[in-house]
Amino acid sequence: MLMKRPVRIAILLAFFALLVGSSVLADDGRINRAPYHFGGDTLFCNQEHGCTLLDKTGHELTNWPQDDIATAFATADSSGHNAKVKGDGKGTYGPMQLWAVSPDATTGNNVLCMIGFDEWGKQNDMCFQVTKDWHYLQAPLPVTDNSCDRFSVGQFVQLIGDPGSSGKIISIDLGNHTVTFGFVPGLRAASFTAPCSEVEPGELRR
Repeated sequence: MLMKRPVRIAILLAFFALLVGSSVLADDGRINRAPYHFGGDTLFCNQEHGCTLLDKTGHELTNWPQDDIATAFATADSSGHNAKVKGDGKGTYGPMQLWAVSPDATTGNNVLCMIGFDEWGKQNDMCFQVTKDWHYLQAPLPVTDNSCDRFSVGQFVQLIGDPGSSGKIISIDLGNHTVTFGFVPGLRAASFTAPCSEVEPGELRR
């Protein structure tokens, strides 16, 4: 059965509204998005109000005024050390802090970092840039490195650049994207840690 024209128009208008809403949402001043998680709390920043932390219902938890952020940037620039923005914030699951840190080496933009907690009591952090004309940029998504996924403890591996450096994997550090492997007894009695991207499966040869 063909859909009636008014119904089709209503659906199209609703779809268009969703598209427009999504594009607005993407540039509404929010700084953290997945995977930056603070128990549902979201940080919004703009030049007029500085940075404001809202809970998942939209209730304001904390505000760091623009003047205090500018002061922290000036202090960090003059001292060469990280400077905390005045006042600890109160997040849903614990204290929150904003820190001015060294400017981004590539863009020269100022950088703010937020430290806070999630609902499991885990401390999380994120850093984001602030342009010279006070445009607050979303925290960039972290680079994902899956180079360790192909390895397992006990597997025999070797360095890509030096096949003679080989052994069985003792441990895998997913956080730092490295593997530690032990050299084969009788050949070399030691262990070695290397980035997963520089290691490949090998074969035991005597």
